[in-house]
Amino acid sequence: MTDAALVTYMDIPDAMEDEYNDWYTNEHVAERVDLAGFWSAFRYVAIDAQPKYFAWYETRDLNALTDPTYKAILADQSDWSKRVMGEFQNFGRMCGERIARVGRGHGGVCLAVRVKGGPGLDPWLTDVLTAMAAMPRATGGSVWRADVDATGDANVEGLRLLVLEALDERTIREAAATHLLPNAFGAAGATEQPNIGFYRLISSMQKIPRD
Repeated sequence: MTDAALVTYMDIPDAMEDEYNDWYTNEHVAERVDLAGFWSAFRYVAIDAQPKYFAWYETRDLNALTDPTYKAILADQSDWSKRVMGEFQNFGRMCGERIARVGRGHGGVCLAVRVKGGPGLDPWLTDVLTAMAAMPRATGGSVWRADVDATGDANVEGLRLLVLEALDERTIREAAATHLLPNAFGAAGATEQPNIGFYRLISSMQKIPRD
């Protein structure tokens, strides 16, 4: 079965930022990655993007995101989680299957593209990712397609996320300028303007193997 991801993005008030990053790293991400079916998590902060924070959690498949244990955690958050999450602004969330993957590595920066549209977006985004990942200093990337049922939100219908990872900011800016031309999205079936952001990696976490 195709692997999947949980994607979140949000802003946080300046006064909460230190606590937010402490909570996200030391409670929230660790709690998620320890769940069955979750593999890893990657967190980013904006270089030039909105919202400021962006994260994706790699999972075995969509079933990991509808598992009763995961749903129970969502329904019974800790007091710390409730306090911090209550301060989220411009929050977005999607669960989706990975439809393309290029490369084997991760980089310290990423280009993140969120766009909605019809089925023609899938082969176009795959081709674009493949071309961008072939650039010098690019390390790889993925394209995910949102699943309405797994997300539990009809607003994600038609949403895709493309992430290109690279060694430096220059590479992701050159990739966007060369391959993400404004008129190309509409020609590929996009139904709205894309959200294109440049982020740097601030943390990652992997599941600890158990003997």
